[in-house]
Amino acid sequence: PGPVKDSYLNMTAILTSALLSGAEAIHPGYGLLSENHKFAEMCEQCGIAFIGPSSGLISNMGDKDAARSLMKQAGVPVVPGSGIVGSLSEAKESAEKIGFPLLIKACAGGGGKGIRRVDSADEFQNAYRSASQEAKNAFGDGRVYLEKYLNPVKHIEMQIICDDFGNIVCLGERECSMQRKNQKLIEESPSAAVSKELRQNIIAASRLAAKATNYRNVGTIEYLLTEDGDFYFMEMNTRLQVEHPVTELVTGIDLVKWQIRLAAGAKLEFTQEDIKLTGCAIECRINAENYLHNFRPSSGKVTLLHIPGGPWVRFDTALYQDYFVPPYYDSMIGKLIVHARTRVEAIRKMHAAL
Repeated sequence: PGPVKDSYLNMTAILTSALLSGAEAIHPGYGLLSENHKFAEMCEQCGIAFIGPSSGLISNMGDKDAARSLMKQAGVPVVPGSGIVGSLSEAKESAEKIGFPLLIKACAGGGGKGIRRVDSADEFQNAYRSASQEAKNAFGDGRVYLEKYLNPVKHIEMQIICDDFGNIVCLGERECSMQRKNQKLIEESPSAAVSKELRQNIIAASRLAAKATNYRNVGTIEYLLTEDGDFYFMEMNTRLQVEHPVTELVTGIDLVKWQIRLAAGAKLEFTQEDIKLTGCAIECRINAENYLHNFRPSSGKVTLLHIPGGPWVRFDTALYQDYFVPPYYDSMIGKLIVHARTRVEAIRKMHAAL
């Protein structure tokens, strides 16, 4: 059936299908069960490879507060904030120490859910209850923590890839600052805001983070970058990112292929010194939304489909003509990615492709 609880979140049905078909592994994609430690653990118990990190690692990094503590210990800069706040009174006390504006964030958060910006003490109580309730509905965990609201900042993430032999490679950064409703819209690599020296500093911090967590497979470390060039750890995504194609185009490395190879026990065939970022790649997420109604998700039939082509133009989608966009899932229905020698050329190419 359509609803995710009966289909893509039905762990028992998915594992039964895998066992009956003789599948050796399950690739969880980049949503739904991709960061669900219970599902990864069930795969381990059934003798099926979960293509991603271990269930224990997913659990540890899925708890945003625990992840922040681990990064602090590893020497990775972290956004100033609190630990888990257990009550409204404790939260108010922490808020006064941090100062406004601040963010209330879900411990088990992701996808922009369970986040509230608070500009003054008057707004705090309602925002706290609202964030906690949304987190409980979305993740089954209503715990929250507080974080200093930094502005203006860039949203920079570093792609990491690690094998079972202790090799850690960073595949450069992605710029993901263009967002709406806490959801990314446009991503590019490399970032125009990151110098060679800064890139090396972020790579060094990311290698520390990967080593501290004993990371395996593919993952992403997300940072906030200030105008002064300071960067702070925000969270780690223990899965493939939606925007992975931009990294693939500038590095020439197929991340999904390497996810599968690493899950099968293969060793990385490249080192950090081999990574060279060539040109610029940009991705635009194509969403089925009604812009007249505050970009509300919009389902319906695709009556005409014309896909842009040409050298270094890539469109990742499951769309076809007469496809019916269902109401049950995320509004993203495709990803348009372009690659060119320079950022100016990439922007021009993206304009034409759109």
